[in-house]
Amino acid sequence: MAASLHKAQFPLNLCEIHDKKELIGYCKTCQEKICSSCIKEKHTSHDWETITDILREKKHSLPRECKRIRSEQLPVLRKELCRFDRKIEEEGARFEQNKSSLNVSRQEYINEINRLFDLKIDECRNKSETAVNSFKEKRDALKQKVGYVDMMTTALDKDINTLPDHDILDMEKEMRNELEKALCYSADKYTCTTVFVPGRINIQALKDIVGEIHSVSMEEMRDIDKYTDTIMSVVPIANTHAWILTGGTCKFHPRLIDMEGEEMKTIGSLCTDFIISKNGDFILTSKTKCHVSVLTEIEDKISPIDTKPLHPTFVSLTENNDILVTMRDDGEQYGLVPTSRRIVQRLTLTGKVLNTYEFREDGKTRLFTFPVRTTENKNTDVCVVNWLSGSNGELVVLYKDGHVKFTYRGEGLKSETFMPSDVDSDSKCRILFTEKFTKAIHMLSAEGKYLCTLCQYEQIRPYVISLKDDDLWCGFKEGRIKVLKYKR
Repeated sequence: MAASLHKAQFPLNLCEIHDKKELIGYCKTCQEKICSSCIKEKHTSHDWETITDILREKKHSLPRECKRIRSEQLPVLRKELCRFDRKIEEEGARFEQNKSSLNVSRQEYINEINRLFDLKIDECRNKSETAVNSFKEKRDALKQKVGYVDMMTTALDKDINTLPDHDILDMEKEMRNELEKALCYSADKYTCTTVFVPGRINIQALKDIVGEIHSVSMEEMRDIDKYTDTIMSVVPIANTHAWILTGGTCKFHPRLIDMEGEEMKTIGSLCTDFIISKNGDFILTSKTKCHVSVLTEIEDKISPIDTKPLHPTFVSLTENNDILVTMRDDGEQYGLVPTSRRIVQRLTLTGKVLNTYEFREDGKTRLFTFPVRTTENKNTDVCVVNWLSGSNGELVVLYKDGHVKFTYRGEGLKSETFMPSDVDSDSKCRILFTEKFTKAIHMLSAEGKYLCTLCQYEQIRPYVISLKDDDLWCGFKEGRIKVLKYKR
């Protein structure tokens, strides 16, 4: 039955290029059957063997290879099928949870706004159904390929000695092509999260009362696995290139890499952290030298900004092309005394101090214990990762004038301890941050409400992030770099 089935799928054993000459050889370079004229022309320098010789090898090795595929690779692919099923179930449960939140809020509102709630439920359902359909489509495509590879390997295993010679080669090629396509499927590459955020009860703004539907999907575009040292900073400059800073033997030298991880250029200057201004200049911090320096595109240094006696650590760029720099004194990392200085400063590129964030409104209570990463949100809020100890931290968000807007300490996360490591924001002022114990990238609203987990990992930990247009570059503690397509 297998023989008759596959005879209908594969062409006759004659060359379609050279007057239907008999196909007598197999080109390993091109993985195709060839005739005597093909050998003399296109394939003269390629690695090829006669059909007889290669079939002798295939009949010996192919059944064993098919058994290996069924025992090792097909179980992995079936596991991915289960993971897609789990994502579909989770999205369905998430819709039910969102719908429940909407209905609870509905009871608090007047009858006139029921129509708006119904519209929001429909919107939420449509987005969730879109996500479910997307997962189902990918799952079904993988399921089809798994079934096909299973069928082919079974046929080749059982009927290797009865199948026509050329069918064996054609079937193997088709099997391997489908297997290669199937192995590209991974449930981790696809994420789509829909979250309902209830609004405030305000009779003057009924639409705000109903709230918003946040729908963000992430798809892994690149996985660069070329480094073993922690990725300390990543600064994308285009969709295809980014500057990075790593630890290890090459630590603290910014390097330009492409999407494959190939190094294009290295900056000779040592630094603790760096950022690139809107006109292409490098702004580098030096914790040991206590200064912030500006390096032009042609690597000419402008007079450094002296920060003595404070040590600048991390730097970020604002919308106005100013910089935010975290600084601290020589004291113990987490042990504060009355003379300790732990600040975030907003500076111009010429060194003029625009704002110093150090104390709360009373002028006495410290804002920070150990300020690490910082970023300016699109609404001019200042978001600061503040470490309280070696295993505990918080996210402090300030208005531009320095007043505290909110402090986030992990509410909504499934973890008893909270240790953020980096922070960024998107065009809708939502806050993205990496977190140590959940090994994930999470999202907050601009008001500090936990929205969702964008992506989470089992073995590796997201450490730094940087959003450029729709590409989210993520550097990991273990040296990996991933480029995620961020769809809002």
